[in-house]
Amino acid sequence: MKHLLLIFSAIILFQPLRAQDKDSLMSTQLFGEALNSNVAYQQLFQLCSIAPGRLAGTPESAIAIDFMFNLMKSMPFDTVYKQPCMVRKWIRGNEEEAWFTTDGDNKTNINIDVLGGSVPTPEKGILAPVIVFSSIEEMQKANPATIKGKIVYFNRPMNQNYYITFRAYGENASMRVYGADEASKFGAIAVVVRSLNTATDTFPHTGIMRYKTSDVRIPGFAVSTADADVLDKAIAENPGLKIYLKCSCIEYAQVQSYNVIGEIKGSVFPARYISVGGHLDSWFNSSGAHDDGGGCIQSLEVARLFFVLGYKPQNTIRVVMFIDEEMEQRGGRAYANNAIANGEKHVFALESDRGVTTPTGFSIDASESVLQKMELWKKYFEAYGIRVFEKGGSGVDVGFLKQAGVPLAGLVTESQRYFEFHHSANDTWQNVNRREMQLGSAAMALLIYLVDQHGLDK
Repeated sequence: MKHLLLIFSAIILFQPLRAQDKDSLMSTQLFGEALNSNVAYQQLFQLCSIAPGRLAGTPESAIAIDFMFNLMKSMPFDTVYKQPCMVRKWIRGNEEEAWFTTDGDNKTNINIDVLGGSVPTPEKGILAPVIVFSSIEEMQKANPATIKGKIVYFNRPMNQNYYITFRAYGENASMRVYGADEASKFGAIAVVVRSLNTATDTFPHTGIMRYKTSDVRIPGFAVSTADADVLDKAIAENPGLKIYLKCSCIEYAQVQSYNVIGEIKGSVFPARYISVGGHLDSWFNSSGAHDDGGGCIQSLEVARLFFVLGYKPQNTIRVVMFIDEEMEQRGGRAYANNAIANGEKHVFALESDRGVTTPTGFSIDASESVLQKMELWKKYFEAYGIRVFEKGGSGVDVGFLKQAGVPLAGLVTESQRYFEFHHSANDTWQNVNRREMQLGSAAMALLIYLVDQHGLDK
């Protein structure tokens, strides 16, 4: 009887694992390897150290592209290549200068950064009175005579009441993006915007601004939240104060840049693709650790985890380092346009571009049936605090694949601290937590594994 029990136990032990058991095992292995590894964290340190301020078209971005290309070539990808695209070349120039004065003699310096894509000030700078508005709409209701010849100061703090801080960012971003374009129609000579930051500190937060409808282009700046508070108090006490602003940014002719792509050839369906990526460019004032060097390294970590665990994907996996998300999204457009022109079949695309704080789940831009199928996979993530599978946007770069009907998703992270770093000199490697980043890396790898194994059809 004892021998029969041993034989029966051996038969059970060596039976092939059921699909569900295989998926559970893969979940454990992926998170275990990620959480015990320092590789990705050190790769992010290298990227942030050798190529901070890697805005598309700049020498710094070229350094970052070569770094990622060589790093990926050192890994067992089946192929690594650069995908060309043309990008804007806008250079910050010398560091900005700003101060205000109430009497013409005493000057109080304030921390500002020029907004991305801005025109420069005259060589001697601008000194002018200031007028304050809380929104573009409020300005548009004002008497144009009160604005002409002045600096418009858009002063509205981010709403602290929202749990999801991206909502507050969305409400305020139009002042940064279109404020100068709209203010110039009223005769304003420059615009200053309170930084889009949930904290009070001395770090200005830049970001793209666009000239859309006005023939007159005026410079735009972001002032740090701490200095905005100082400026608010000074204006309340002396409405006639003047602000001095100076920047020397330059727009050159567009130049060629590249996405960097590494492929793991599919063992069953080599002509079907699953893409995962982040954007390699970052603002001139930033190391771009959270935005979005961390997202790039997480995407690369997906491949490393598969290599270490010996997983051979059925579909071809593409790890994509997109260029130019911050300015014009030329890299994401080029990737989608090439895929469509070549008739490529994309099964799924995933992006990480919400910082590398603690992951909470995924935002899924796909059909209801795809969402329902992914929700069935939550059980493999829940032990690691990842419980949100929700309908929503994916990411700017992979979003261009939507026109081809590709199911998309974006990694969702805990957002309380994100805008303390976003687009500022505070976005450093030191402000990235290794475990938080690696939880996201493993979650991305697991989702791609599940899509690769089970597809997204019912």
